[in-house]
Amino acid sequence: MRILIIKLGAIGDVIRTTSILHGLREKYKNCKIDWVTKKESFDVLRNNNLINEMYLIDNNKKIKNKKYDLVICLDDDLDACRLASGINSKKIIGAYLKNNQRIYTKNSSLWFDIGLLSRFGKQKADELKAKNKKTYQEIMYKILGLKYKKQEPILILDKEPLQFAKKFIKKNKIKKSGLIIGINTGAGGRWEDKKLSVEKTAELIDKLNNQINAKILLFGGPEEKERNEDIKKTINTKTIDAGCNNSLMEFASLVNLCNVLVTSDSLALHIGVALKKKIVCFFYPTSANEIELYNRGIKIIGKGKSYCSYQTKCKYTPKWDIDKIVKAVKSLF
Repeated sequence: MRILIIKLGAIGDVIRTTSILHGLREKYKNCKIDWVTKKESFDVLRNNNLINEMYLIDNNKKIKNKKYDLVICLDDDLDACRLASGINSKKIIGAYLKNNQRIYTKNSSLWFDIGLLSRFGKQKADELKAKNKKTYQEIMYKILGLKYKKQEPILILDKEPLQFAKKFIKKNKIKKSGLIIGINTGAGGRWEDKKLSVEKTAELIDKLNNQINAKILLFGGPEEKERNEDIKKTINTKTIDAGCNNSLMEFASLVNLCNVLVTSDSLALHIGVALKKKIVCFFYPTSANEIELYNRGIKIIGKGKSYCSYQTKCKYTPKWDIDKIVKAVKSLF
């Protein structure tokens, strides 16, 4: 049995999709699984021994000469759909191209009906997404006909990022026996209201420092550099800057240091879940139901009428109870 998975991005989605590998291996004994992704997501899959061969969507000539029993395309991206249709395969599950139109198989409707490719249109798709109570992993296992037993995503840190983390610990004089809380309250550029404000983040850090004897690591990506500088100027207590220019796997290695990670619904969340971290995650305007924390975390939902609206800029901004987040962190210790 030869299986091809086409899952290009976003990186967090690629990470959580690795959870299906366990189910596929269990159902199709001795199967060989290949994966097509984008360059940005390559490193999170690289050390995964459940994947036989990896290919980049921009360089997939070799794959077109192969034959597959099953192609699983979980992206509505035009390139992904075109590739799914062009592969010599016995069966497709997911999105593909037919008469130059992107469509999806009936057995994958549980997922694509609530996405941008939905046959119902965006408004209805958003309504269905808001009503959904299943996690992403449950949905994937359902559409693939696999037995769901809360199989976990896979992210393996190799020697280089682990060494980077060791140097970080030494540089910042962090004791191995000490507690570390990661703070990741940004969320990139697309979802404005996924974030905690600079002021709320500063309030969170100060309250955690005053109530828990732990080191606080402030996380962020390249887009959060200025924002994190503002946070550091606003706080009254100490924090350790994890940096905003780390590579993807360096970022993951620092998340791996945390005893508890406080994060938005973002890449850091999916990295933390895959690394089996205890997590406090706050949600707005995306749905908390879709996220699986594997009994290691607590979900905090912002108060507001735009929750689960999937608006890039919400009509109703969220209200956050910082004391509730602090209490959640304390409970996980």
